[in-house]
Amino acid sequence: MDRMLKLSDDEEHSCASKSRRASHIMSHATHNSNDVAQQLPHQNHQEDLTVKNKSKSNTLNSQHNGNGNTMGLGYNSSPEKLTVLDLILDSLGLRNLTSKDIGALIMLGFMFLLFVISVTGFFVMWFTEYYNNTMLQQLVLANNSDTAKSWQNPSSDYDTLLKAHIFNYTNIEEFLDGRADKMHVVDLGPITYQEHTVKDQVSFNDNYTVSFRDKKSYKLLSSKSTIREDDVVLVPNVPLLSAAVHVKRFKLLKRLTVMSIISLFNEPLFKRLTVHEYLWGYRDKIISLESLGGGKTHFGLLRTRNGTSVDSVQLNTGEDDITKFSIITQFNGKPQLDFWEGDECNRIDGSEPSMFSPSLLQDRSTVHVFLQVLCRKVPLHFEKEETIYDDINVLRYRTPLDVFAHPSENPANECYCRNTDRCLPSGVINATKCYDDSPIFPSFPHFFSGDPVLYKDFEGIKPDADLHQTYADIHPRFGFPIGGASRVQINIMLDKTPLLKNQANRLENATILPLIWIEITAGDFNDDLLSKLYISTFGLDAIQLALKYGTLLVSVTMFSLIVASVYYLNSRREEQQLEHSKSSAELEALNGGPGSSSVVVVQLHVSHSVGHSHRGGHECH
Repeated sequence: MDRMLKLSDDEEHSCASKSRRASHIMSHATHNSNDVAQQLPHQNHQEDLTVKNKSKSNTLNSQHNGNGNTMGLGYNSSPEKLTVLDLILDSLGLRNLTSKDIGALIMLGFMFLLFVISVTGFFVMWFTEYYNNTMLQQLVLANNSDTAKSWQNPSSDYDTLLKAHIFNYTNIEEFLDGRADKMHVVDLGPITYQEHTVKDQVSFNDNYTVSFRDKKSYKLLSSKSTIREDDVVLVPNVPLLSAAVHVKRFKLLKRLTVMSIISLFNEPLFKRLTVHEYLWGYRDKIISLESLGGGKTHFGLLRTRNGTSVDSVQLNTGEDDITKFSIITQFNGKPQLDFWEGDECNRIDGSEPSMFSPSLLQDRSTVHVFLQVLCRKVPLHFEKEETIYDDINVLRYRTPLDVFAHPSENPANECYCRNTDRCLPSGVINATKCYDDSPIFPSFPHFFSGDPVLYKDFEGIKPDADLHQTYADIHPRFGFPIGGASRVQINIMLDKTPLLKNQANRLENATILPLIWIEITAGDFNDDLLSKLYISTFGLDAIQLALKYGTLLVSVTMFSLIVASVYYLNSRREEQQLEHSKSSAELEALNGGPGSSSVVVVQLHVSHSVGHSHRGGHECH
């Protein structure tokens, strides 16, 4: 009995000793920075000790990434491998990103790309002519293009109107007889025709030019006319007045023969003709003479306009340079005219009247148009911006008042006076060489802007800028006239030669006799054509404005979003740094202060068995 009590006391003493030893080991491991592994005595006890030593940074990573347990086991001594992306993110301070952060970063990249694109578009739309030039490429006359096909054979919707006014000499017989002090002329008209123009004998050349002849046809519009074609008018006898100039240049024998024949015709200085005869032709005896008509039999002031023109034109298609679009490069196969004296007046680098290069209109500078009826180019000066056809903006150009001025008033016209015996007063131009040496002197209608001496012997001449000055309303984007009027008057000069006998005694030599004046205007646009014009005008303008202000808006928006995204990511970076600092401080506190460099984690397993007597056993708790 005493022996058993002694054994029990020894066992209790042994359990208490073992418990104090384990507590001492745990306390010692907690305050020790080195790895500890101790083997307890093997008397009836087996202890397993595993130590894992982690650095502070690895402990922090395990807390964030969930890959480690501060109270667990498993020691990994191999260094962590970093990818290129990890290195980039580390350099940017964005290593530990959440899925939300990564999404924000991707969105930032997309916004930056969109910002670059929008800024590029902004500069293109606001500071270059790329958009306009792209639109202008649709205007060039490339062979087999839709534009070229429409130009060669346009729809009748685009037909122009030709309005002819005839000067009727109502009292010429009284004036020639001395019973009237002045010639009284009446402006009859207009008689209006629909003018349809197609291009004939078209040839596209390798040097970005196209050669052609105009082919015109006319249809009388009685509803727009104030006179009829069968009305009779008293007008100058143009074949006789023209023959008087030609005959005096013949050699003596030929001159006398021709004068004798013409005298037999007994042609009056003024004759009565119907409007149709005067404009479109009648059989004339003087013209039928081979020496004067060159095989022709009929004469009419507008006869040569009907059908294919005798004049060929070559112009630039604009394919190589849109600024050259519609500029005439050759007239009747020649790069320069030979009607005038001097290179400047013989230059033919004006535009074809039906279209202009829009690029030449942008700075509102002077443009030039080549007029075949004058055989010269005429300047057009920008006057103002105008609105026509219910809110369609156009650029209004007008001919300057001094275009036909005497060289003393306009020195640029000096070369137009060198090919004549006399330089006539301001208001007319000597175009005799242009009309096969016939004494034709064009002017503005009613001698507008001309010297009053030209019409001092006339009554009924009433110049008016609104009625008689040429102007053009040009579409600023497309460059073709959609309004305006081209106005010119055809005059003939009286040359008092023996051929006229005594019929012109009352008239002064070199008197300018007005014949007709014509006005070419745009036709009446129907609703369908106006609708197309509105869509093409406002549609392209709307697209341009949308692109200009759209790129500006997107640029500003993307810039704002980029700034906000950068601010967000920077805030996240600061939060991560703050969290990292806080975690480091906590770990240092757990390790016993700044002197500790590692955290020691110990997991202790103790298992033991105590031998029992054959009568019973005890277990330490």
